[in-house]
Amino acid sequence: MLDTARWTVLAPLLQAATAGRDLLDDTIRRLTPAAVAAEVLREIGEHDVRLDLSFDGQTTTHLCTDAEVVITLDLADAVRGLYGTGSRPWPSLAVTTPDPDLDERGIAGWFQDRKGVAQSVQELLSALKPGHRDLGELAVEHGSDKWGDLHWYTQHYERHFAHMRDEPVRLLEIGIGGYDDPDRGGGSLRMWQRYFRRGLVHGLDIARKNVIGPRIMTVLGDQSDAGFLDRMGRELGPFDVVIDDGSHLNEHVRTSFHALFPHVRAGGLYVVEDLQTAYWPSWGGHPEATAGTSMGMLKSFVDGLNQAEVRDPRGEGSYLERNISGISFHHNIAFVEKGLNAEEGGPAFLRTLI
Repeated sequence: MLDTARWTVLAPLLQAATAGRDLLDDTIRRLTPAAVAAEVLREIGEHDVRLDLSFDGQTTTHLCTDAEVVITLDLADAVRGLYGTGSRPWPSLAVTTPDPDLDERGIAGWFQDRKGVAQSVQELLSALKPGHRDLGELAVEHGSDKWGDLHWYTQHYERHFAHMRDEPVRLLEIGIGGYDDPDRGGGSLRMWQRYFRRGLVHGLDIARKNVIGPRIMTVLGDQSDAGFLDRMGRELGPFDVVIDDGSHLNEHVRTSFHALFPHVRAGGLYVVEDLQTAYWPSWGGHPEATAGTSMGMLKSFVDGLNQAEVRDPRGEGSYLERNISGISFHHNIAFVEKGLNAEEGGPAFLRTLI
């Protein structure tokens, strides 16, 4: 159903990036250095220097291959810079620069040119070791509407996602944006790709989309089709994060949640955005957010969290009652936590004590 060929390289590479050097080297050999180098190049983009990547005694040349400034790095060091953790130095870094042409511009001109060389080298090294940038800043940079464009969501996302930021997460966002235009939208996918620097980012939309990114996959499909969603979850999941920023029609929100929540990992999060439509009748809502609305569904989960006060949590509870371990509500957005809900209730004698 879906083209996942690149994911078969990226997924194990992202996992091995924080492991010991022997395991990382073995992973690169198994995936092939050429395939791994291709992913490194997709991640860092275009630069005006030559990049020589070496591995097992073999060196391959990339980027601006005829540039006079040459940066040499071990391929495993480049992978650890991109997807590893901490602030390790570059143990294999070597930089070669052109011989000075003193006859043309003199010593002063040569020193001036060296500043440009340093800038070019640092731009590449910075791309190979991305820092932790604020999610609101990333939203503005990539054109996501999650900060400043009607919504102020990124502050809440930071609170709930910060602990996963350096993990090899799998994220699915329903709704890519841009309506029917294949070349519009994708701002949030690009934002998530930079926030989760080891993450695989999937975007689902009912319209075909041309969103390009080194760790982005777009999927064509309908969020109201429960069978399709289940098949997608089996093929691409399990997900650490699912975000519903799709049609916002209440029926669609409910269908998507019930189909996809089983494909969220334990410890993961299912996020529902733009809950204002739960109160708008034209969107299938109700001013009191009754049972048939998206907010009504979420409110019912609160009672499920406390099921142990009325029955044995190990037996009679539904799948959702047993597997929703927490819910956080903010203005127009909710975070549902996946986890075992099996805490004991209060002792029976206390229930009738007064």
